[in-house]
Amino acid sequence: MVDLKNEFVKLYIKRFVIPKALIFDKPGFVDFKISGKTNVFARQILMPESFFVNLEESIIKSYGKDGKVAIYSVGKKFGYSFAQLGKFENITELGNKVKDWIIITSKFVEGTYASEITPTIDLENKTVDYSLKNFVIARKIGYDLFFSTGGTAGLVAWLLQDKTIECYSYDIKLNNQNIYEYKVKSGPKKTLEKFITSEELFIETNLDNLNQNISEYIAFNSEVVITSKSFSNFLDAGIFSYENGIITLKSSNERFFLMESSGMYLLESELKKRKLDQSIFNIAYFAGKDMFGGIITDSKSAADLLTALGWGEVIILNSNKNIQIIINHFPWTNWYKDIDFLIIRGFLSGILSKINNKNLEFNKPILDINKGYLSLLFKEKSN
Repeated sequence: MVDLKNEFVKLYIKRFVIPKALIFDKPGFVDFKISGKTNVFARQILMPESFFVNLEESIIKSYGKDGKVAIYSVGKKFGYSFAQLGKFENITELGNKVKDWIIITSKFVEGTYASEITPTIDLENKTVDYSLKNFVIARKIGYDLFFSTGGTAGLVAWLLQDKTIECYSYDIKLNNQNIYEYKVKSGPKKTLEKFITSEELFIETNLDNLNQNISEYIAFNSEVVITSKSFSNFLDAGIFSYENGIITLKSSNERFFLMESSGMYLLESELKKRKLDQSIFNIAYFAGKDMFGGIITDSKSAADLLTALGWGEVIILNSNKNIQIIINHFPWTNWYKDIDFLIIRGFLSGILSKINNKNLEFNKPILDINKGYLSLLFKEKSN
C-alpha cells in the first residue's frame, strides 16, 4: 500500500520547496539548499562513514564520559548551525504548521543518512521521536552522538526555537548483527528527565556565535568551472551506488553521506578547545589508506575523486624531492583560521602514502584568500 503522506511530502519538496536544491554535477562542489527563503547553497562534503565510526569509538575509549559529552556538544552545535544557515522554517514563523517542516527536513536527512526516517511529533510537549533505519555510524556501533543525537538536538532546537532541547537514543533493534533500527527522542531537558536519568542526558545550550557571514559565505563558496570529474560522473560510471538513502563506494563497500562543511570546522575547533583533537589526524590517515578500495591508483585518480566529493579543486604536484598539494575553492566558513585542517590532511597523507607505498605526512597548509576563494597549499613533511 502506498504511503500517501510520504508521497505527498516528496511531491511537495520536488515541486515547491527546493527545485534543483542538491547539486552534485559540478566538479569540486556538492551544494545543497533546503529552504526557498535563502539564496545560500550550503557547501557539502561527502564523508566516509568509517572515519566517524573510528573517531567516536576512539574518543570515547580514551576520554570516557568527557569524550561523549564533547562529541554530543559538537553535534548539537552543528545541527543548529546548519538549520540556521539554511534558514529552516521554524515554529515562530509557522506555528503548528512546523510539523510539516519537521517531516520535510527528516526526508532530506534520510536522503543520504538512512534508508528511512520517521518522525513522531508532539508539539504540546515539544518532543520529536525519530525512528532511524540503517542510519550511518549508529548501524555499526549502536550509537552516534555526533549526528543522530547531537545533530538531531540542534536541528529540533532550531525548528522549535528552544535551546534547552536535547536528545538521546533508545530501543535498538538488531538485524544480522547490524543495528537495523533505533530511535531517538528529542525534547526539553525537563521533559526528557521523565524518561532518562540526568546522568545519562547530555546538555549543550551554548548555541550562540554559530552564524556565518552570509555575504562572505556566498562569495568564498561561489561555484566555478573546474576541469575534472563530478560526483555525478562517478555515480554514472557505477563506481558509487545510491539506493534507498544509502551511498556506497562499491570497491570497498564504504558508505558515504553528506555533511555541510561547517561540521568539519566545528568538529576540529571544538575538540581542539577541549584538547581532545589528538586522534583526528591518525584516524583520517588510516581512513585515507583504506576506504577507497582499488579505485585510486595514482595522483590523478586521487585528485579526481577528492574533487568529486566536494573538497574543491584538488591538484597534486609530484617532483623528485617531495609532493605538494593545492586545493583551490576549499569549502570556506568563518572558522577557517581556527583549525589545523586535520581531517583533510589525514585523508591526503593516507591516500598518498598508499599510492607511493611509503609513509607520507603533510604539514598544516598555507592559507590564501586573496583570489576571492580559500586556497590551501600542503607541503610534505621532511623526514
